[in-house]
Amino acid sequence: MTSLNGEHSFMLKPCTIACALVAATVTSTLAVPLRPAFETRSVLTDFNWTLTTQTFEAGQWQNQPYIANGYIGARLPAEGIGFYSIVPVNESGMDGTNGWPLFDRRVTASTIAGFYDYQNSTLGTNFPQVNGQEVISLIPTWNTLLITVDNATYAAGADQSSISNYSQSLSIRDGIVSTSLSWSPSNDSSSNGTAIALNYTMYAHRTRPTLGVVRLVVSNLPAGAQVVATDAIDGAGALRTDNQTAGMLDDSFIWSSVSPFNVTNNTAWIYSAFDLGNSSEAGQRIDAPGSASSSLNTSSPATVSQSFTVTVPSSGEIVLTKYVGIASARAFGPNENQTARTTAEDARSAGWDQLLQEHRQGWESIWNSGGDIVIHADTNDTRRLQTSIRASIFHLLANVREGKEGTGLGDNSIAPAGLTSDSYAGAIFWDAETWMYPGLLALYPTFAESINNYRSRNLAQAVRNAQTYQRPGLLYPWTAYGLGICSGTGPCIDYEYHLNADIALAQWQYYQATGNTTWLREQGWPIIRDIANMFAAFVQDNGNGSYFTSNLTDPNEYSNHVKNGAFTNAGIAVTLRNAEEAARTLGLTDQISQNWTSIADNIIILKTNASEPITIESEGLDGSIFNGTTAVKQADVVLLQYPLEFTTDNPLGDLDYYSAHTSPNGPAMTSSIHSIVASELSVRGCESFTYMLNSVDPYIRAPYEQFSEQQVDEYSANGGTNPAFTFLTGAGGYLQTWTHGFTGYRSRTDRLYLDPNLPPQLAPEGYTVKGMRWQDHVIDVTVAGKYTYVHHVSGPGSLQVQIGTTSNFTSTAGTTSRVETRRIDRTGATNLAQCRFASTDAATTPSGIAIAAIDGSNATSWVPASTNASSLLIDLETAQTLSNVHVNFANNPPKTLSIATGPTADALTQVVTSQAVNITAPYNATTAALVAIIPGNTSDFTLPSRPSARFVQITVEGAYQDTSSGGATIAEVVVT
Repeated sequence: MTSLNGEHSFMLKPCTIACALVAATVTSTLAVPLRPAFETRSVLTDFNWTLTTQTFEAGQWQNQPYIANGYIGARLPAEGIGFYSIVPVNESGMDGTNGWPLFDRRVTASTIAGFYDYQNSTLGTNFPQVNGQEVISLIPTWNTLLITVDNATYAAGADQSSISNYSQSLSIRDGIVSTSLSWSPSNDSSSNGTAIALNYTMYAHRTRPTLGVVRLVVSNLPAGAQVVATDAIDGAGALRTDNQTAGMLDDSFIWSSVSPFNVTNNTAWIYSAFDLGNSSEAGQRIDAPGSASSSLNTSSPATVSQSFTVTVPSSGEIVLTKYVGIASARAFGPNENQTARTTAEDARSAGWDQLLQEHRQGWESIWNSGGDIVIHADTNDTRRLQTSIRASIFHLLANVREGKEGTGLGDNSIAPAGLTSDSYAGAIFWDAETWMYPGLLALYPTFAESINNYRSRNLAQAVRNAQTYQRPGLLYPWTAYGLGICSGTGPCIDYEYHLNADIALAQWQYYQATGNTTWLREQGWPIIRDIANMFAAFVQDNGNGSYFTSNLTDPNEYSNHVKNGAFTNAGIAVTLRNAEEAARTLGLTDQISQNWTSIADNIIILKTNASEPITIESEGLDGSIFNGTTAVKQADVVLLQYPLEFTTDNPLGDLDYYSAHTSPNGPAMTSSIHSIVASELSVRGCESFTYMLNSVDPYIRAPYEQFSEQQVDEYSANGGTNPAFTFLTGAGGYLQTWTHGFTGYRSRTDRLYLDPNLPPQLAPEGYTVKGMRWQDHVIDVTVAGKYTYVHHVSGPGSLQVQIGTTSNFTSTAGTTSRVETRRIDRTGATNLAQCRFASTDAATTPSGIAIAAIDGSNATSWVPASTNASSLLIDLETAQTLSNVHVNFANNPPKTLSIATGPTADALTQVVTSQAVNITAPYNATTAALVAIIPGNTSDFTLPSRPSARFVQITVEGAYQDTSSGGATIAEVVVT
């Protein structure tokens, strides 16, 4: 796969002397709508919103685009249409499948939001089944549109040798997928040996949620030739469904209907209205040609097709369009059948041009009314970042609808893979509230509302879940589907109770962001209150004034059934405190339980007995576990600082310790949090930028900037995981590094809170969060190298703004306030290399990027992929007189190290040659068992003759721990 920075370096223009370290204090409030000069450059006019590939790779799921509008979705194969199933590497061994809990094949899934079945069990589970199991059902593949020339049909699975001039693209502005190619079918006499040009265009209509549109333009055909066009709905895609039926109607209509397994009250109907366009000489329906039929699952009762013989006009071009109406009972019952049919009929009457205009205007309305992230530097690297940011926003928006759209449309939340696949069986996890929700809430709050509506929809069932286990309040299941019941994959007790705290926090944050007291009273408060009551009964009195918890799992799912999980306990405290504030806000203090405050103030958060203590993840877990093969699966303790904002003694120590003990085989749910926390807490360097890159670079997949769940996709190389795809959780976390990380934005009830801190790699121009929403105000926040500009675009009355712990000011619509940007990259300036340029031509581990060696943090490392000689090149920006190089090798020093210096990268002179590296911090089992930051192995290299040089090259070879996971580690290089 292609990473964001294929060379594992980042070469932005460095900060100049003009953006030296400054403190964050308000310097001026401008009572006119002035903007920083660099922001006047329009990036919208020259930004390429269309992502394209010219490589045809039929078996690569990472290369597949999709279409979606928040209600319907369809994964598309490289061929552009139809059903495609990828054969696993080892299906019986689960290698190459779609992963837990289904372990089925990866297919071009067609989906409807909330279309869940009810079955006995799934292959994968967490606990024994208790109530049966819900799973997302897939509907028939509705986008199939075939062309047959002589006896050859273009379809999914087409012979690659027949395809040339291939191009496929996805617009991240409006979600349109186009596939164009030259097709040279075998046994083709109709084209007189000339390759036939095919161009498919497809989209899920944004403002007509039940409509999908497919157009095929066929050209380079000889006039007068006869070809066959086939419109099909293919039952091959209808997985986990019952009641499969299909048929034909007059006027070129076909239809298909299915219900999820064992669910009779949520039938989905699909109607396709075919339009032969300029093919006026098309005859009556005929039987599908054999080559067309063989590409469909004709044994499925849900399969139906209609074929027409078409005489090619003088232009040599025919245009075929199918308008597909799709509706389910949950959203449109009891009129789902008629809704689907009317959708198709009305669309065909409206025609291609009108529908395309509506669709594009719908997306433009979303972009124009919501927010954006705009990076102001214009380099290849910043453009790659800009593309990944906007793609992440697009992928989130494409998989959710606005909350105001009501039942079945605005209350579906977002599964980890949204509508793009059946990864994770389409379940709703904490991913929605903790990872996807915050960025949406900051930029597109009406879309974030769907996530809250989903929990409100299942509130009554959550109360019943608690009653089943004799608990007060409510219990949401770990994985939730349509009914919200406890299940094997989604236990309600003895597992990840923190989900309930995550949900309560999201509800409270929505109130903070909107100020909607009516919503809080009617929708948010019942959930927050019942979760608080559940937790107040769940904790146990320790007999000494403290409270403890047991038999739970924190986000680190490598450790289950633990006692006093730090994140769970902190989440309980935050929930109870927010519940008290909510009750007071609503004048409902009589509903505050007497023990809420006591529990919140005295719940146990374990920590080490040290002057700078580290928070202990859970009782009994120590460094011997974390230093072994188990490690920490994903962000856990660090989540106390963000998003919980729970006070601990040494949060920066927590970040440094746990970031160094997190498994590289964990999901894309870690480095984004580390970046946000580092932005807030780090006192020197630029590790927040390293973490930001590591939250996107190893996970994002070309060509369509879709996140994979894992750094490495191969099951045999990543610890035995089949990654979810498209992993919207990762996109949501990455987006937060820009909305909440470098801006320092945090939810507050009575003010807009910012604490801007810009890494030098983005200076001096910085970036803008445009259209940030807080209550009824719209704000643009530009974080630049010296100043941060808070432009109050619109909103009633005045707005209170707090800048970290340093200042407060009042803003009114039309004004721009300027504060100094916090800069820590030159703190500890005796290190000439800190936060300068670093690059390497050696392959590295996915997150072992070059900049990690000079970012001021020993918790991040440059890690070559092998023990072969590998070089790191550091650009000091100007020539300096050098005397010493100090290197922290963390826990895996190389066998030898060489140093070269010079005025340019091409004129280096060796000053240290293959010097042996000694172990200074040998492994000690007793020390390793401590939860403590252990100094790494370090070496100092005196440079003879104190050379004057701009470039320093460090070459390492060998490693004391010669493992398959990479070579030596270089945590930090200090050049003096």
